[in-house]
Amino acid sequence: MKTSYLSLVAAVLATASMAASAVPSSTDEARAEAAQRYDAAEHAAALQPSQPLDSRAVRVTDTDSARYAAGQINARRTHDAHLAEVQRAGAGIKPAPIQVTDSDSARAAAGQTYHEQVLLSEYADYARMHAQAAVQPSDTANR
Repeated sequence: MKTSYLSLVAAVLATASMAASAVPSSTDEARAEAAQRYDAAEHAAALQPSQPLDSRAVRVTDTDSARYAAGQINARRTHDAHLAEVQRAGAGIKPAPIQVTDSDSARAAAGQTYHEQVLLSEYADYARMHAQAAVQPSDTANR
């Protein structure tokens, strides 16, 4: 009886130690990992063309439904504008450069350069995702 009890305790302790090593040790680490996963998913979704969730027309009958419809329209337009901006950056289209005349315009020019770099890195991700999507169907057809 004592041997089976000790083996049960040893199994529980082993399971607990394995679970402890797999789980973040603090709430801050768990939040940071969740934020990283959320950011990665949001980044991937931002580089995909928006898909309508519901193809039927939204009926606006009151203030709440009008706000809901307006929110959907704004989200779609914002998404499409960002995707178009990423594609323009990938095609080499640049905005007019900001002429540096003082510290404020220097900050604006630095911000513009940083924004261009972010768009180019997003375009690289966009191109890589589309290249992988183009390759995947042909891989499954050859099997």
